Amino acid sequence: MIPLASFALAGCLGLPAASDYILAQDLAPAFPALAEVAADTVIAPAPVPGMQRIFGAADLSRLSVRLNVPPAPQGAICIERPLVRLDGARLLEAMQRQLPAARIDLLDFSRQAAPLGPPEFPLSGLRQGASGGYWNGFVPYGSNHRFAIWAKVKVQVSTARVVAAEELKAGRLIGAAQLRVEMGEQPPGTSPYAAAIDEVTGRVARLTIAAGAPIRQAWVEAAKDVLRGDTVQVEVLQGGARLAFQAQAEASGSAGQTIPVLNPVSKKRFPAVVEGKGKVSVKGTP
Repeated sequence: MIPLASFALAGCLGLPAASDYILAQDLAPAFPALAEVAADTVIAPAPVPGMQRIFGAADLSRLSVRLNVPPAPQGAICIERPLVRLDGARLLEAMQRQLPAARIDLLDFSRQAAPLGPPEFPLSGLRQGASGGYWNGFVPYGSNHRFAIWAKVKVQVSTARVVAAEELKAGRLIGAAQLRVEMGEQPPGTSPYAAAIDEVTGRVARLTIAAGAPIRQAWVEAAKDVLRGDTVQVEVLQGGARLAFQAQAEASGSAGQTIPVLNPVSKKRFPAVVEGKGKVSVKGTP
């Protein structure tokens, strides 16, 4: 038997897409005597997509002896997996099943013929930026095989974004009245933008944000417990003694962070740990 042939015979028999083997029932249309044996009798492994399996005269003679049936009526039989050109409409349908609410522009796709079967585009195969990208998919065949296909796409989903209703100054606390929510389109996946006003309210802008700009989550941070220039209450703990006085913060910080503090009387600078809103502590002599 010639396992994989690079030449073709006219009128090849088609193999079912889900089959991993050539069965007696697959050859029976050209070898009628095989109808006398069990239909699921395995004859040979199935060819891969795009290749043919040729049964020559000698192969068919050995097969008739093996199965104890009359010889084949012809000198050679070829069998193959039917291939079809991919259809853009079917590819879009497969993509929309994954992202029903998305707007998908199909820009290009695999032009090679693929096995019969429903195309699949898992979300894990989508790679794109703001201007588009590629979605890798496959057509299943056999019991557990995949024929790789691809599509060039631009996929956009509608999502809520928090937008600056006015210019937001860097370092300033952001209030709800300074924000609004608008719908916008973006590639699917984790959004870099805040989606709800309470995700931004009470936080501080890391940089100045222009009015009308969607607010990226990385552009805001939690408000500091102490801001540079604030007057803070300093608590000094030394042994069993406790000393308290006021000083000026020379940097901003949150609870647990160490910042430099200036004693306005002695003009001495010293590190202190932020304990909470307007409070810092020092262990030892400042």
